[in-house]
Amino acid sequence: MILDLLLSSAILAIVAIGHFGLCIWLFNRINATGLRRKTIKRIEKSIMLACGLIPIGLLIFELRSHDPAIFFEPGILWGKLSLLTIGYSLLVSFFAIALAPFWIADRSQFASAKDRFQLLETENLSQLQHPKGNAALYISGRHFGRMANLPGNQIVSLQRNTKRLLMNDLPEELIGLRIAHLSDVHLTGQLSTAFYRLAIDWVSDQSPDLIVVSGDIVDYPKALTQIGPVFDGLRAPLGMYFILGNHDKRLTNPTDVCSELCAMGWSDLGQTDGLARKGGTTLHLIGNELPWFRRHAPGNATKPMDESIDNAWKLGVSHSPDQFAWGIANRCKLLLCGHTHGGQIRLPIMGPIIAPSRYGTRYASGVFSSDSTLMHVSRGISGVHPYRWGCIPEVSILELAPQVVARHSAP
Repeated sequence: MILDLLLSSAILAIVAIGHFGLCIWLFNRINATGLRRKTIKRIEKSIMLACGLIPIGLLIFELRSHDPAIFFEPGILWGKLSLLTIGYSLLVSFFAIALAPFWIADRSQFASAKDRFQLLETENLSQLQHPKGNAALYISGRHFGRMANLPGNQIVSLQRNTKRLLMNDLPEELIGLRIAHLSDVHLTGQLSTAFYRLAIDWVSDQSPDLIVVSGDIVDYPKALTQIGPVFDGLRAPLGMYFILGNHDKRLTNPTDVCSELCAMGWSDLGQTDGLARKGGTTLHLIGNELPWFRRHAPGNATKPMDESIDNAWKLGVSHSPDQFAWGIANRCKLLLCGHTHGGQIRLPIMGPIIAPSRYGTRYASGVFSSDSTLMHVSRGISGVHPYRWGCIPEVSILELAPQVVARHSAP
């Protein structure tokens, strides 16, 4: 009796994990498409509805087909359920068992390239731990204002960190190069300019050589006026570069964002490639806004500014880490991405569960390596969803350093 109960409980657990895992798998990947936002939202709601209704529907179906007392009898999961319930249970169980090794391998403790970066400095600003009056200084919208009071919510927190990235074949002139990486700014009107300046003023004080914003800058037309006050004062000797993200597409004319930033001295990598020189080394910057925008053929400079571009050190900027293969194919030494927000919610040990990527949460945030390309995925500064738990927003200074490969002497 006890053995049968334990076995039935184990089977039921696998079915439940498979069911919810399948729903999350679909949810993550629909957000990685270039479909219209309204279409994606409809599909999301359908997935969430199905996630709740399928178990309830199957339970009601079984209760109508059998005496409820039968569910307390031994062996119920072995032959007394309908073919419909058994068939769906087998489907999601197979899904759970087949994908479990991949899901485990995608956890940050296994997927991240921990040997390719060092966290040099970090400062956490947790404004909600201060008196509520301070938090109000950084919130300008009622929606975020209400949600900010939830226990542990980190939407008005910020991590300012410096990471040393260990690069293969790094030119001597680029040793110590400092790149400011900002992503997912999400100007929505919900957070005040004062909050964003916690990141921008810090970046300015760090005197970076290069500044990059990897998309999702403005969500609503009313927030376009915030661009000037938020980004004012930023300067970098090798230039400031940006691309658009999927949320910028919510604007009637997304290029309004580009016009505002370009007028402030930024370069639009979604339109043309960028070139900069550090000593005798040329940096070739390329942007990728796929699958949402095709404003420029990524990686194809229309008018090369330097005859040595073929031998340049290449830096890629993509809104989504789904373009990792693109960065590798284009021989990018470094690829900067955002979009996933680190998953918004990260559970102890398990890490993030939901991320808008066709790879699920594998590239939710952190540093990753493949072939000769290193990818840094930022958790972003803000978002449209007013919640973050265990996933504090971030802004980073990336400092380049050569990777020292241990050489073993012959015996």
